[in-house]
Amino acid sequence: MNLSNKTIVITGASKGLGRETALRLCRSNPDIVLVARSGSLLEQTQKEIENRTGRKPLIIPCDVSNETDVHRMAGIIDENFKHVDVLINNAGIGIHKISEKMSNDEMRKQFEVNFYGPFYCIKALLPLLKCSGAAYILNIDSLVSEISFADNSVYAGTKSALAVFSEGLQCEMKELNISVGLFLPGLMDTTFQHDREDTVKVPRFMVLDPGKAAVKLEKMITYRRKKVYMYKWMLLLMKAKQIFR
Repeated sequence: MNLSNKTIVITGASKGLGRETALRLCRSNPDIVLVARSGSLLEQTQKEIENRTGRKPLIIPCDVSNETDVHRMAGIIDENFKHVDVLINNAGIGIHKISEKMSNDEMRKQFEVNFYGPFYCIKALLPLLKCSGAAYILNIDSLVSEISFADNSVYAGTKSALAVFSEGLQCEMKELNISVGLFLPGLMDTTFQHDREDTVKVPRFMVLDPGKAAVKLEKMITYRRKKVYMYKWMLLLMKAKQIFR
């Protein structure tokens, strides 16, 4: 897929992997739509892209866990572009607690953002994705969808649900000529990992650079790949040694 002048929607675009992906993709001159809860952080990413490319991406403050808010976001995109070529469901949260100490509200919030959020966005933007003629949906998952740790069993559950949903969605979207990709990175050097308790020691060599992950995402979109790990050796190592159990 040639990304020039394509309409690309990125959720969770204000920081971390979402921000790095936007900065990476903007080099190909697409029409980027930045979506996140924080309007002020979105403005910072917007300004950086404008300084680099001369093109000002559309920003839409939106809570993807709120169905009404997502429909409002889809309406704004429809007004401005009338179609979507690429949807990157990147927004996510994680709460590092064992299940005994996690509240029901904390459990629900993770499912609402990590699973309901992508579902809401796909449903709301599907009419615009159909208008592309050859759209691509990219769901950002995690290696923990295949192996869970002691302090993130609920987060792993949300990512497992997203992974299985994505596999079924691939079959559903075929007749519409919409491809679905699933990206499974390991632990990433973002605020999400910085929030882990000090008692959890993550070896530095296992922490990924979000900028390098963004390069992988660009290739996934270009070649419309179905499933990509980063790095699969990390998953094999975690399964073999059960480092965090």
